[in-house]
Amino acid sequence: MKKIFLAALVTVTALTGLKAQQDPEYSMYMFNGLFLNPAYAGSQEVISVMGIYRHQWAGLEGAPKTANISVHSPLRKDQYALGLTMSNDRLGLSNNFNVTPSFAYRLRFKNDIRLAFGVQASFAYFYQNNGNANLTSPIADQAFTLNENLFVPNFGFGVYAYGKRWFAGFSVPHLLPSTLRDKTGVSKYDQTIARLYNHYLFSAGYLFGKEASIVKFRPTLLMKWQKGLIKNIPQFDVNLALLFIDRIWLGAGYRTAGDAKYFGQSVIVFAAFKCTPQLQIGYAYDVELTRLRKYTSGTHEIMIGYDFWYNKKRFVTPRYVKYF
Repeated sequence: MKKIFLAALVTVTALTGLKAQQDPEYSMYMFNGLFLNPAYAGSQEVISVMGIYRHQWAGLEGAPKTANISVHSPLRKDQYALGLTMSNDRLGLSNNFNVTPSFAYRLRFKNDIRLAFGVQASFAYFYQNNGNANLTSPIADQAFTLNENLFVPNFGFGVYAYGKRWFAGFSVPHLLPSTLRDKTGVSKYDQTIARLYNHYLFSAGYLFGKEASIVKFRPTLLMKWQKGLIKNIPQFDVNLALLFIDRIWLGAGYRTAGDAKYFGQSVIVFAAFKCTPQLQIGYAYDVELTRLRKYTSGTHEIMIGYDFWYNKKRFVTPRYVKYF
């Protein structure tokens, strides 16, 4: 009975309390914005590869587990850039695999300021393994008699402006409001649960401190708003981080709960270390603030990134640092 309650609690929280973000969310979004905005492609000015694994609500059976890997780079003609993101998001009986190629057109202004416009196409494969459902009654619900296989394409766009010490971006990753319709007709019982709404994302950040400073300060913000919310309240991620000797990041953040009836969704602490000028690793831990806090030990997120310097003339010194 306890497992049934926890499974129901996870499902309800995911579909209501976290309704402000139907896509997977990441606590270390500030280190790689490609999964948020296609215009981010090429902004590292090298071939950049980033992988993130997130285990949400550890200790709960069927809780979300998400793996994401992205690669992006400017082309030989510097005003163009390409990117690719692949993610696998697992929640309970469902699994969502997504491949998203992106293209960015970039303009350069004085003082190394860039303005980029990006487009992306997403190809999502949704699979629900109803055969693994642990039913308490021998007379199973008809909704669990067949597995679901759905292909859901979409497209989006974004704008991204940045300098060495700041960035600001806006994106709409899902322009098509998709509905999960299948041969069992499950989605007809509640169309709001089975619908992917338009998402609107705004992100920004700034680095404070002189170039030679041992310690620098970086606040970042991510706002997420989704069409179809009951109260039309956006969700905010507010993060504050300190950078020591241009190598070690230590930070904390706060995520609001959007439409949910809680003071907040989670408190976040994270750390990242630049092992070499090319290799970076990071870890984030989320402390849950909703009623799930009684049943979970928290959320863990691991990040690893590597930059391939195919053109060393871009870098004046081995201590070259990208702050975003």
